[in-house]
Formats: sequence, structure tokens, C-alpha cells
Amino acid sequence: MTSVTWNSSTLSEAYAPVPSAKPGSPAGPASANGVQSSDEGADSLQLSPAALREAALTGRVAANADNGNLTSDQAQQLYGQVSSIHSQIVADRQSDGGALSSTDAQAIQQSQSQLSQTIYSDAHNGATPPSAPDVTRAGAREALEAGRIALDEKAGNLSGDQAKQLSSQLAAIQQQTAADEQADGGTLSPADAKAINQQENQFSHQIYEAAHSGATPAQ
Repeated sequence: MTSVTWNSSTLSEAYAPVPSAKPGSPAGPASANGVQSSDEGADSLQLSPAALREAALTGRVAANADNGNLTSDQAQQLYGQVSSIHSQIVADRQSDGGALSSTDAQAIQQSQSQLSQTIYSDAHNGATPPSAPDVTRAGAREALEAGRIALDEKAGNLSGDQAKQLSSQLAAIQQQTAADEQADGGTLSPADAKAINQQENQFSHQIYEAAHSGATPAQ
């Protein structure tokens, strides 16, 4: 499986879901800025590492709830824990002068790692999370995009109908990924991986545009 890495050296430390800006106003930071920054044309998100993890965790909760791996009560409890960590990030950033200190960033990462394990256990009937999760790049991207949709809907940047439509498009990409993996013997071929990555990049732009009243991500 392909390991998942994020280029976070230039990511902003600021993140807070905010209502969509009025036409002509600067776009808020809640959504992502799709920038092609690697040979694969990967989408580089203008979010802090803590915000990337928050979006991915939210997406995992949403996906497991949709698949029936989590009950509604479990999902709501997990969403509450994501929200609690987010509130801690906001408070720490304020006390740290606008950017998380290294100590607070480490503490937030530990909290998010613990929540990640809780999500896994709740979705797998209490099973202990594996020490080295087997996660593909495509799978991680799908969780991240699902989280962006959920967070933007919660922030009021997406209507319920927009969120449903985007979630349906994400499901179609997931089905294509699963079909390609099966046809390729369990792991995406380089050609199929590139094609899926391009679809995900286009979809990332769609989320941004929908959440920012049609604004185009900066290149």
C-alpha cells in the first residue's frame, strides 16, 4: 500500500470553520486551496497539520456512520470529541499569540491520535487499532474530503443539498477506486492511481468552489 504523507511545511496554522464570505469578500480558511505540488499533481491543502487531522477524523466518523459501522449515538459522541479538540486548538492558539506553540501542537496531536484510536475501536466492535494501519493514499484523501464536506456543512458554507450531492460524488470515486483495486489485483496500478488522484483533485476544487460561492482556488 502507498504510504500517506502531507507537505505541511508551508501550511497555515490558522483554521476555523466560518460562514461563507459575501460575494467580493475574501474567502474564509475553512475550506482547502487545491494546489498541484507534486509529480502526481496532489492537492495541497492550505490548512495546518492539526486542521488536516481534524478534517480527516471528521471524515472517518462520517464514513463509518454512513456504512453502519457506528451508531448515531457513537457518531455524535465522536463528533463531540472532535469539536472539543477544535475548541482546545482555538484556545491554545489565542493564548500562544496566534500560532500553536510546539508544546501545545504536540499535545493536540496526542489528543487527535487518541481519538483516531477511539474511532477505530468503536467502528470495529472494540478491536485494538493496528500499530501500523494499512491506509492507501486514496483512502486517506477520501476521508479528508468527507471531513471537509461535513465541516463546511456544519459551518454553514454548504447547504444540506450541496453536502448530499458532494457526498454522492465522493461515493462514486470510492466505488471506482474499489473496482480498480479489484481489477488491479488488490493495489491500484500507477495509471489507475494517477487517474483516481486527478479525480480527487478535481473533486477537491469542487468542494472549495461550492463552499466559497463559486470562487476558484488560488493556484
